[in-house]
Amino acid sequence: MPADVTVFVPVGMRPLTGGRRVVSACGRTVSEVVADLETNYPGFHESLVEDGRLRRGLTIAVNSVEQPLGLLAKVPERAEVHILPAMAGGVV
Repeated sequence: MPADVTVFVPVGMRPLTGGRRVVSACGRTVSEVVADLETNYPGFHESLVEDGRLRRGLTIAVNSVEQPLGLLAKVPERAEVHILPAMAGGVV
């Protein structure tokens, strides 16, 4: 059975979840979690994936650790998955 995980949704994607900041999903990899999110919240796949890879400017953290493998990263049971948009900044 796929792992139950908690997904933290960034502000820009919250319209897909009806405004919810945190949702549940199932999956043993980030790709499986994204597929489950798409089933329950249509539009997630397109928002997160382009050409079979995580969209440029996004990263995924599992249990507070950024995942360089992106969609292929393993997701343990009861993990926290954070979708992180790139942060821009500089010296003022």
